[in-house]
Amino acid sequence: MHSGGRGRKGAARSSLHAKVIAADRRVALLGSANLTGRALTDNVEIGVILRDRRVVGRLTDHLLRLTAPEVRYPRRA
Repeated sequence: MHSGGRGRKGAARSSLHAKVIAADRRVALLGSANLTGRALTDNVEIGVILRDRRVVGRLTDHLLRLTAPEVRYPRRA
């Protein structure tokens, strides 16, 4: 999702990406907010609390796979 100023060909310069906090396999918070002053005072943010154990478990497993030591991501130039 994009919003904000215009870049090339009218494309927006900012984007929305999700953050997740999974304290256990039962409850997780999925949202867009950063912990910055601007995010907390000026931006429009949203978050949802997930309580479905199956969904939270799948989300937790996915995050564990993404952050496993053997997973390597290319460095940005």
